[in-house]
Amino acid sequence: MTDQDIHFSMAIPDDWERMDLTGRGRRDYACIQAQRVAEQIPALASKRKVIENSLYHELTSSWAKGVRYGAAMAQPTADGFLDASITVSILPEPPHHDEESVFEAISATVHENDEDSDGDDESDVSMINLPRAGRAVRVLGHRTLHPGEGSSSLKYSILQTFIPFGGRVVMVMGSTFSSDVEDQLFELFDLITGTLSVWLERGVDR
Repeated sequence: MTDQDIHFSMAIPDDWERMDLTGRGRRDYACIQAQRVAEQIPALASKRKVIENSLYHELTSSWAKGVRYGAAMAQPTADGFLDASITVSILPEPPHHDEESVFEAISATVHENDEDSDGDDESDVSMINLPRAGRAVRVLGHRTLHPGEGSSSLKYSILQTFIPFGGRVVMVMGSTFSSDVEDQLFELFDLITGTLSVWLERGVDR
């Protein structure tokens, strides 16, 4: 997998569905996910198309913002669907002063985004070290998807990992609407992210 001169690889469970993030792929994925939400939350069945469009536009916006890879799983349970997805994005480094490290700039940006939210978002930020990719900023948080006017909002949980590399930032994000089992899914996201390798076109591995 690649974006310009930055390449990356990551081990994904065999039973996960790889997401085609091109235009048609985004529409198909949004349709499937909206149907699953409607089945899991019957009260939202009448809003299925609204949710689908919202997810499609969010994926399109994400592609424009640098998302280059995605995979997802959904398993039926007695309580509905257990869902999880993971994406990899290539982002520009946040602006920072000479005396400020890129890690500090990333952390500051996360906190600024929380302050600008509608009050539903919150993040815990820490520093970690990935076995194959080096130092990274880890963000654990909760977000809210707003399908549209008159529709109920949907809360979801995220585990983001930001790795500065090659003058840019590689971000791995795991997300789930199954917030009641987020701790177990965060452990899975952490294991998957731990397999990430990144390198440049010229072959300099990190």
